[in-house]
Amino acid sequence: MNHPVALITGASRGIGRACAQALAAAAEPWDVAAHYKDDTESAEELTRQIARAGKVRAQIFQAALAQPGAATKLVNTVADSFGPPAALIHAAGYYLEKPITFTKTDEWDALLETHALSAAALAKATLSHLRKIQTGRIVFIGSLAGSIGLGNAVAYAAAKGALIGLCKSLALETARWQTTVNIVAPGYVDTDLTRFQDKEHRSRIQSAIPLNRYGLPEEIAALVAFLCSAQAAYITGQILIIDGGVSLG
Repeated sequence: MNHPVALITGASRGIGRACAQALAAAAEPWDVAAHYKDDTESAEELTRQIARAGKVRAQIFQAALAQPGAATKLVNTVADSFGPPAALIHAAGYYLEKPITFTKTDEWDALLETHALSAAALAKATLSHLRKIQTGRIVFIGSLAGSIGLGNAVAYAAAKGALIGLCKSLALETARWQTTVNIVAPGYVDTDLTRFQDKEHRSRIQSAIPLNRYGLPEEIAALVAFLCSAQAAYITGQILIIDGGVSLG
């Protein structure tokens, strides 16, 4: 039995991988179209894990989303070979820690393309399928940095901030089709993006988090899975911050 298809970008690692696992295991399960950029081994292992559970289908799809046109091609390939997406979770991305003075134009372009422009292109291509079903879901993985800024990472924060206007505008445009569009905006999460931090720096950050720990990818994915469920059908256009309380000041 086939289930509705969820296209998850950045599914080979971190939050994207946790989202794929959470949606595959949900009470209302999803077939998983798992996008990855270059880590074929991790992507294949993910699909093997999902297949072993015997609950849903899973298939991997490669694309370099920083390349113009790649996002649209990805959606079309998934629709043709696996099934039309009923949900889009855009978790692909990376972190660049540089002051604005040293951030090069091509670095700005790549961050904006991967995080924001590809999100718009993915959504545009996916909407041709979502408008037919009246139950579509779009979730962008944003960042607390997009709402409050982040020193020495201005290009990353700006790229994530661009998702806010995209989310709210798309939520208004797609409401007629009962499609919901939301952002899940994590604070500090224990993934490859934060494990590069040295012990002292990590300790300083952790002490500033009221819950005194980094979040887990599975905790972010649980919220994403809820937003994709029927129970979340009245939530749209929202930025849901999940940060252990760090944004409380």
